[in-house]
Amino acid sequence: MGMLKTIAKAWKVAEIRSKMLFTLLMLVVFRIGSCIPVPNINRAVLAEMFTGEAGLFDLFDLFSGGSFSNFTIFALSITPYITASIIIQLLQMDIIPYFTELKEQGATGQQKINQINRYLGLLLAFLQGFAMAFAFLPNGGALDFLKVAIILTGGTAFLLWMADQMTQKGIGSGVSLLIMAGIISSIPNMFIETFQ
Repeated sequence: MGMLKTIAKAWKVAEIRSKMLFTLLMLVVFRIGSCIPVPNINRAVLAEMFTGEAGLFDLFDLFSGGSFSNFTIFALSITPYITASIIIQLLQMDIIPYFTELKEQGATGQQKINQINRYLGLLLAFLQGFAMAFAFLPNGGALDFLKVAIILTGGTAFLLWMADQMTQKGIGSGVSLLIMAGIISSIPNMFIETFQ
């Protein structure tokens, strides 16, 4: 009850209400994009990979909110960005002096690190998208693989932009909200599979 009272009080403040509505709108856009499939994907090959036995693909699908198992434009979610962030954090541990210097520069260095994270995340998204296209388009050509890789990279880039907008104009961290939304949207399917 205490949380509902807090939300009701926050709703009465116009600025907070607009931030809440913006965040909800962005989450709705995320869920809509999670339903738009990538064209020309072999759905039979895709269905074989999701066994419901909590394998690696099922875990990845959990974080993407079902986008991966349906191979939608948001199939990669923001995981390439998270991977890039982890790589850059490891490189800051006196492995590459440039990253260590950026870490010590304060806000300016952090801004450069964030920019590097984004570029590396998009590069990883393109490589993952190309690999996934190769796996799910058995009879595709190089142009087909490239098209799927660009679509998936574009989906990740859009989610990163959306996460930034949510952080600036909404409530909370946009990246965390997108991860949470993906997990929460997977919960009903997990209950249905458990009962079956």
